[in-house]
Amino acid sequence: MYFIEHITTAHERGWQWLVEHARSHFALLWLGLLGFADTVFFPISVEAFLAVLVLAHRERWKTFLAVSWLSSIIGAAAGYWILFWAFRSFGEPLLASWGLVDAYASAQALLGGQIFFAMLLASFTPLPDKVFIYAAGVLGSPFVPFVLGFAIGRGGRMGVVTYLVWKFGAPVLELVNKYSIWTAVAAIALLVAYAIVHWRLLF
Repeated sequence: MYFIEHITTAHERGWQWLVEHARSHFALLWLGLLGFADTVFFPISVEAFLAVLVLAHRERWKTFLAVSWLSSIIGAAAGYWILFWAFRSFGEPLLASWGLVDAYASAQALLGGQIFFAMLLASFTPLPDKVFIYAAGVLGSPFVPFVLGFAIGRGGRMGVVTYLVWKFGAPVLELVNKYSIWTAVAAIALLVAYAIVHWRLLF
């Protein structure tokens, strides 16, 4: 319970930060920075800030959608190449020493052949996009299908959020605020469960 309460408190503070900065003269800059950071390392989803901005300035929804979408694509590309080069500098020697080269090659072939559809669907799963971005970079998946799949999937998700907030207003924003924390908790739980089953951590 303490863990949930701690996450909830941090989430509420983060949400308040979004609301306050939506009124700032630099709101568009913050949106771009958050869109980039969201796909690389930041825990707060850019869609939350996008929703707040659309509600506050409904006539500028096209600008907000374009900035958040483009900055997210740039962030995803940066995250991919950071993991790509970092793994080749440090990860490959470890794989060789652990005898996991064949397993890596199998995972590389599996994800590489389906990377477009994996990134396309990733935007509509409870798992953070960063999980798929990191995996694509580590496995060296083809970059063009990767970024195209991400761009279409993320654009679709952002478009849905933008339309719902523009059409229905505050009630949708309240739902985003209320359930985004539970989505994050569910994603963490799924990752932990997968790690336990896949690597038999408790056996």
